[in-house]
Amino acid sequence: MGHAVMTHAPTQPSEIHPHHLSAPIADQVNELLDQADRYADNRELTASALLHAQVISLTGIRPPASGELARCTCQACYCGCIFDAAKARTYLDGTVEFVQCIRCADEHRLTGDE
Repeated sequence: MGHAVMTHAPTQPSEIHPHHLSAPIADQVNELLDQADRYADNRELTASALLHAQVISLTGIRPPASGELARCTCQACYCGCIFDAAKARTYLDGTVEFVQCIRCADEHRLTGDE
């Protein structure tokens, strides 16, 4: 009798909180994401994507389909979660755009100018 091999779902997290990383890794991740944002602002998308790939490698987060990560900048709790950018919720507060992860958007959705 043969045996079937069952594959398991990936165990990589789909999001990560910087406070769960060691301080040197968290600092490096923040610097890489800051650099990626600067490259994206200048339309240098390949460089930005390469930096996101480095963050994915450093943190062990499940690579999003788009390859792009976002950092929660929620002004209600400052969680700093790093997650799939396609799942980001954004709002404007004056002229500043803020990003909320799914959890923050569900628990305390902000709409700006509140």
